[in-house]
Amino acid sequence: MKLSLFATLSATAAAAFSASITPASVTPEHVKTVDAAMYKAIANGTLSLADIPSVARRDDLQKRDAGNVYMCTAANWQQYCVYITDAGPGECVNLADDLNNQVSSIGPDPNQDCYLYDDFNCNVLSQRLAPVRAPGYADLSQSIWLGGEGGGIVFNDLMSSYQCFY
Repeated sequence: MKLSLFATLSATAAAAFSASITPASVTPEHVKTVDAAMYKAIANGTLSLADIPSVARRDDLQKRDAGNVYMCTAANWQQYCVYITDAGPGECVNLADDLNNQVSSIGPDPNQDCYLYDDFNCNVLSQRLAPVRAPGYADLSQSIWLGGEGGGIVFNDLMSSYQCFY
């Protein structure tokens, strides 16, 4: 069944993002939806951010699935948000100027493990946050405990690339 972006995000918000996000806070005015291939063209400078329209309604969107990641520049899914779709398993996606070092909340779709890197090209030698799974993190400024010894990691405004495996 095809759903509009608003309906998809509203349903996902209710089911996956808990009380930190409400359908009223996910407004189409601040969400851009773009497939990974187009977003990568923006990141490498062959397309402009102006080429991505804000989406009020899209009838061609499918229910959220692996290969898609929703991220925003403020905690709790606020301010400017981009829903990057259709990245292949293990495909590295570099962030363009609109999100690079600005992501404060991130929510990958179910059934995937995503790795966030503080460097471009998913550089395994850079600092990374992994694995990130649905529902994601509503506030990357909070320390995230990854298990083992030591403290957590704060990854707010550090992300430059990501890849997901499913």
